[in-house]
This record gives sequence, C-alpha cells and structure tokens, in this order.
Amino acid sequence: MRWTRGDSHGFGPGGHPNGLGSGTDPEAAKDLAKHLRIARRLGANVMRICGGGRRTRPPSWAEHKRGLVDLIGPLVDRAEEQGVVMAIENHVDLLADEMVELITTIDSPWLGVCFDTANNARMLEDSVIVARKLAPFTRATHIKDVARLEGDSRSFASWPSVPLGRGQIDLPAILTILRDAGFEGLLALEIDYLAPEYADQGEDAAVGASISWLRDQVAALELPR
Repeated sequence: MRWTRGDSHGFGPGGHPNGLGSGTDPEAAKDLAKHLRIARRLGANVMRICGGGRRTRPPSWAEHKRGLVDLIGPLVDRAEEQGVVMAIENHVDLLADEMVELITTIDSPWLGVCFDTANNARMLEDSVIVARKLAPFTRATHIKDVARLEGDSRSFASWPSVPLGRGQIDLPAILTILRDAGFEGLLALEIDYLAPEYADQGEDAAVGASISWLRDQVAALELPR
C-alpha cells in the first residue's frame, strides 16, 4: 500500500454522477474505451470507473447486472489491449454481494474494484463486512470516513464526510483487511462534502488532518510506503 505516489492509478470517465447509467448508457461505454487509451498514454495501469450511482440504480438486480455485464464485459478486451485494469467503484449503487457477483461473472483480471470505504455505509451495510468481501478484488481505493446525521438514514445528505478517524467507519480494521488481502495500490483520500462542524475549518484542514492520520496508520500497521 502507498499513501503518497499516484503513478499507478488513473481516474477515468463514468465518474459523477451517472457513470455507465447502471448499464443503460452505451455511449458512456464507448467513452470509457477511449479513456483506457488515454490512461495508457499517461502511464496509469489502473483506471477507476463507475457503473452508475444512487440515482441510476434500477429496482431489479437482475436487470442491473445484465446491463452492466453487457457494457463492461466487452471492455475487458480493450482494457487488456491497453494494459489498464478497470476498477469499478462501489458508488452507492451496488451492495457488496452484488459487486462480488458482477466481478466474478465477468471474471477477468482486467476488472477489479475501486473500494470506497464509506459508500456502502450509506446503503446501510457494515463497512468492515463489505471490506472483507471486496478486498480480494480491490485494485484502487477511496479512503473515506463519514458521520451519521439525524434524518433519513438512506439519504446521501445524512452521511457527510469527516476527517479520517473521526467518523463511524472502522478504518484501522479495513486497512488491516486490505493489507492481509495483499493490496499494494494507492490509498487515495476522498472527501466528498464535509460535515457542518468541519466545514467552517475548510477542506484543506480536513485533508491535512486526514493525511496525518493515514501516515500514522501506515506506520502502525507496518505497511510499505
């Protein structure tokens, strides 16, 4: 694991907010194929992608899975040609078991997971259990912590970001799980929107505190830097 260098990680298309439209947007898949070539030219060997988001998730998992397999399946050959692994994020659109089913159905070394440590908490799943399920497939990360506000627990607004180590995500346990699974990629900090008590201090302060916390965790777990 590394928390500093980013030379093996690329951020690609299909990010916010809709990605591949949860399997309904073939034009986005064409754009993704183009960005695989760009990632290769940039020297990245992993490119984060998104299947969709909370707004595009269909009610039927069978329909959802079929659409994603139809769009992503043909792209693994393009990924292999470019030598770039596609890492699909758990983007508040896929439960952990659904992600595992998608990855194992396509079954290619050129498709893995960009594991966001907090997003499945927003789907009311236990983040440590999610980590155990996704760690074997993880090729990239978004290391994020969130707090729980009052209100609708299924509302995105109820789960704002906080500096690492100050929220409800058991990040030390998750980092240990990633280490034990052999993850050697980048620990990429993500803050999407700050909880009110941290917003006044500003994002730079939250980033600084988070990086300091992550350095200490890397040292405590004796992770390679």
